[in-house]
Amino acid sequence: MSIRINGTKFLADFMKNGTRYRRQFDTDAEAREWESMLRKRLVLGQSITDLVSEYKPTGLSVREILDETYRHHWANTKNERHQRVNIKQLETFFGYDTPIVTITTDACDEFLRHLEKRNLSPSSINSRLSTLSKALKFAADRGHITNRPVITRQRVGNNARLRFFSQEEEYEILDALTADSRDAFAEFFRWSMDTGMRPIEARHIPTKAVRYDDELGWLVDLRRTKNSYPRTIPLTDRAYNAFVALSEDSEYPFARFTEANIRSNWKFVREVVGDTDPEFVFYLTRHTCASRLVQRKVDLYTVKEFMGHKTYEMTMRYAKLSPRNMIDAKEALQQTA
Repeated sequence: MSIRINGTKFLADFMKNGTRYRRQFDTDAEAREWESMLRKRLVLGQSITDLVSEYKPTGLSVREILDETYRHHWANTKNERHQRVNIKQLETFFGYDTPIVTITTDACDEFLRHLEKRNLSPSSINSRLSTLSKALKFAADRGHITNRPVITRQRVGNNARLRFFSQEEEYEILDALTADSRDAFAEFFRWSMDTGMRPIEARHIPTKAVRYDDELGWLVDLRRTKNSYPRTIPLTDRAYNAFVALSEDSEYPFARFTEANIRSNWKFVREVVGDTDPEFVFYLTRHTCASRLVQRKVDLYTVKEFMGHKTYEMTMRYAKLSPRNMIDAKEALQQTA
């Protein structure tokens, strides 16, 4: 049973097959009876219209509370853009028209689990939880809710998790850059993600270093590298398109991305996505490239050559495995048990 006290009422609130069912009652017994009957009908595939159509909570919606909180606390501040991103995610998860009175501690815990599944950093997760907490406090201070849900935060620190960009973080970064018309830096980000190249290496690449091979397709030859270890990298379609877009008016298409340029653009990214983790740096593009190669079962020798490492120890330092790899390892061992 998922019965919670909500003010002077008892709220039945549970998820089934991705759908949330809620209804409020005067007594605990009524709430339990309703939930038991609804679960039974869902299992049997019977109609539930009469059980769910009557409950229509009143009061302000999630969107209305978030809009009010935004106007009172974040509008016209340096944090405005970042909060808009968080608000959009809250509205998407909880539902625009969901009454704020139905947001319980359990619902907040579900939101936390949702964020964790996206493999966001602890600081990114806590940023979104902070926005939710601020909105709930705003609602409580003005009497829209009587019980303020408890929100659990994640621990932030170097031991919280190994760091590389998740797919969700990559999309969020690119969306932020595109929305702010930072198209050139977005292309550089794509190039760096798919080549694993150090920024200092990319800056010294002339257009003539990119060539076509009948068997491998488009390649880039690196002659000036950090450790004087030349290498050739095959280009994904995305990396090649980034090269074309940036080489239209320059013999050295990536020379513009100096340390100062990267620092300025990345400061913008950090503010928009709300990630204050010291490890959230542009150089994670290189970490992520190596990690994805390993996660997608590319052999370590190929990863070593692709990244330009002199030793396997260096390759393993960058090849941070995801939980999925650990599951694969366990399943492989179980097959022989």
